[in-house]
Amino acid sequence: GRDRRTVALSLLERQSPTSRLEGVAWSAQVDRPDPQLVTTLVSTLNHDSNINVRLAALDALEKFGEDPTVRKSFVDSIPQQESPLVQIALIDALVHIHDRAAAQELRKLTNQPDVNETVRQRAQWGAERLSF
Repeated sequence: GRDRRTVALSLLERQSPTSRLEGVAWSAQVDRPDPQLVTTLVSTLNHDSNINVRLAALDALEKFGEDPTVRKSFVDSIPQQESPLVQIALIDALVHIHDRAAAQELRKLTNQPDVNETVRQRAQWGAERLSF
């Protein structure tokens, strides 16, 4: 387990998006992530220049959806994303891991004027799904 984590962390620091994607794939194979790996994946989700790497980081993190840090990072990440695609994927992930606490944040998102219309509708849908 430790070796996979080491490989994942070193690949996530590479210049090439392909290497970073590989790093995310490795991290998804770790059974129990440690805080450093979670932090690195969250940072990748929020700041990677490549949208595919960001989406892959989201998928990897979703496997650790029981972790409160991960759940909070999804909610915090939505407003930081410029890409509607990533925002929608985050909303879907929150619904998938049944993060009821996120319903309130998603409602806030539906009231923000600068939010993409598709994202707004998805946030509305997500908030409704999480409110039951």
